[in-house]
Amino acid sequence: MFGVNPSEVYERQRMHTTHTNRFIRGTASAFICGALALGTAGVATAGTSHHGHSSTRDHHAGHDNGQQLRIEGTVTALGTNVVTVQSHHGTPVVYTTTATTTYFLGKTASTVAALAVGQNVDLTLTSTTPQTVTSVEIDLAKFEGKVTTIVCNTITISGWHSSTRTVNVSATTTYTLDGAPSTLSAVTVGSEIGALGLIGSTPDTLDAISVKIHLHH
Repeated sequence: MFGVNPSEVYERQRMHTTHTNRFIRGTASAFICGALALGTAGVATAGTSHHGHSSTRDHHAGHDNGQQLRIEGTVTALGTNVVTVQSHHGTPVVYTTTATTTYFLGKTASTVAALAVGQNVDLTLTSTTPQTVTSVEIDLAKFEGKVTTIVCNTITISGWHSSTRTVNVSATTTYTLDGAPSTLSAVTVGSEIGALGLIGSTPDTLDAISVKIHLHH
């Protein structure tokens, strides 16, 4: 039989131990890296979910300026000291008004009598519970175009793509001619006007609050 060299036995054992330790360290490193990756992904996912939820809540609730809440939507019903408003992509909600609730046509002070079903409005609510409406701003529509006909208090204009719209004026309608105060008599066929007011009986009809007249020189 051949004799076994003790030095060779020791060297083989040392190499085996080294390879084993490397394998263990490699496996442990891979496991730790995988765990860290999963943990990071989890944190990122949680952050995204929270952000998305916050955006959805803000969209439906309106704009909170820290003290009062603003709601934007369309009036669907009116009652004694209540107004029902449907926000965009939301459901109708009944809001309570009070004797101190203020009303605006655009930025001009008005009264509750100006409020009507179908109007787009911005409500400002109190931050206290139960919430009530502190102010109602009625959004104004704008018609622009060239005057084609004038019959009494009805002005017909031609807009984009030859569309025809009707502007109804009244004794309370105000006029400006190139920036200066004016009257209905300054509105002539061929002049350009921009009218602000409320949508009338049809989507192509405007009850004008103000009319700006632009003449071609």
